[in-house]
Order: sequence, then structure tokens, then C-alpha cells
Amino acid sequence: MEAWTDPNALEHYEPYVHLFDRTGNQHRKKSPAKILHMPDLYTIFDGTTRDLTIEHTFSQWEDAFVKVRKKIEADTDLTEEDVANLYVFAGALMVRPPHYIEHFASQWRDIVAKARSIKINPKAKPMKSFTDGPSLSLDEAQRYGDDPMGTWFRDNLAANIEVLAERFGFDLLVNQSEHPFLTSDAPAVTYHPPLSKRFRFFPRGLGSPGCEVTLPISPRYALLFRHKEPGLHKYLVADWESVFEMNFRTITRAKEKIVSDRPDLFFVKTILDRVAEVEAEKQRNGANGA
Repeated sequence: MEAWTDPNALEHYEPYVHLFDRTGNQHRKKSPAKILHMPDLYTIFDGTTRDLTIEHTFSQWEDAFVKVRKKIEADTDLTEEDVANLYVFAGALMVRPPHYIEHFASQWRDIVAKARSIKINPKAKPMKSFTDGPSLSLDEAQRYGDDPMGTWFRDNLAANIEVLAERFGFDLLVNQSEHPFLTSDAPAVTYHPPLSKRFRFFPRGLGSPGCEVTLPISPRYALLFRHKEPGLHKYLVADWESVFEMNFRTITRAKEKIVSDRPDLFFVKTILDRVAEVEAEKQRNGANGA
């Protein structure tokens, strides 16, 4: 977050960022070290023992990322290792936010709750299984809901990084507008182009055509991942419209908080007005379809 500290802050002030809620209100000046924290989010508990392996790994990845960002800011050529570090950092941020973790954990808890509520006829013959893979007991499934770090999170993390590194190449966007790239509590955004009405219920993932992943890494630089040969491809100039589109994605996918390097959030009202228009159009289409 240190890249978003206000460059115009007085010298005797502790460096701070400008923190807003996702509507652009509740503006506060906060030290980047004191925001977006949650104790023991990535801790693996084994009885009274606290395993900080995941936390320490993330710390190492963050340190590596900051070094790469400094090289970008200094206009220094990136090595293959630098590019790999950007993939790892971006892939991790796709699954690290607390509300993402809670979303998947709650799905497992809901599945278990529904399964436990089913009354089984002891005389009924068991259904033939459609798979010969490993089974999962209700107690094991309950752990998936109660202990994400000790069960599925690391596999999910590895899978996201692997898919990003194998199926996506990326360009580095250089902001040439007078407005900054914003960041948020969920900065790595997966974007899918609008579907036609015929395919509007078609499920989409990272392998879907047109899928993009965006990640602002400072007010001046952002990463744009698209389906193409893996690696860093180009440095692209981001004009006003490109910065608006990036901030549109960042704001609309934020959970609660937006971060800027200045007190003025030029884009927010315009973006929220656009979101309202899109939602209104969806409601009209839904009414017409009904």
C-alpha cells in the first residue's frame, strides 16, 4: 500500500493513504500499515499451536513484489524471475481477500448443514456412485467450512497461480492521465465481457474466452492479464478512458474499501451512476423477458 501514500503530505506527518468506503464517502487518512488487516486470517490452528507458514509465504511474496515495483518505477528491465514474482503476487491476490475465503467456506458449511438435515431411510438401497474418486465424509466436509487454511485454501491458491501463469500473458499499463489508478480491499479483478442473451447463464471461469484479470500496483502502473502467450508483452499507455475502465472495475468489485493517493475521488460518482444505469437496464430486460 505504500505506493498510494499521499505525495503531498507534510514532511513531519506519518505517511498516509486516503481511505474511502466503496461509495466514495467516509474519507479518512490512514497509515498504510494500519489498514486492511485481520488477525490470524491465514493461520493454521492445530490445537493450541499456530502455524504461520502461509502468512510467512505471503510476506516473502510481498517483499519480492515491492522490489519488482521499484524496478518498474525506475524504468529498469525486468528479469524472468521478476515476471514470475508478478504472476505469483497477482494470483495470490485473486484468492486472498477475506470475503473470498468466507464465500467458499460458507458454501461448504451450507452443504454440510443440508446434508445433515436429510433423513435417510435405512431400508433404502444406496445409490450407485457416478465417480470412483475419493469420498468425503461429513466431518471432513465440515472442516472445509471451519478450517479453510488447514484444508482447501493452499490448493486453491496454487491452482489460481498455475492457471494465471499458463494461460495468461500480461501488459503493463502506464497511467498518463491526471487521475490515479485506485486500489481496494479486492484489487485483483477477474473480468468477463458481456454475454449475449442466448448465453447469459453460461458459467464462466478463467478459461472463458475474453477473460481478463486486472491489478493496479500503484497510482501510475497496473497489470492487465489476457489470454495469450505467458510473460510480459508490452508497456501500454493508459489514457483517461483506460484509467476510468480500470477504476470502474476496481470500485465495483471492492468489498468495502477504496484506497487513493489523494483526497479527490474523481471517478466515483461517474462510475456509480454508470453502475446504476447498468442495473436499471438489467431490470428492464428482466421485466421484458418475463
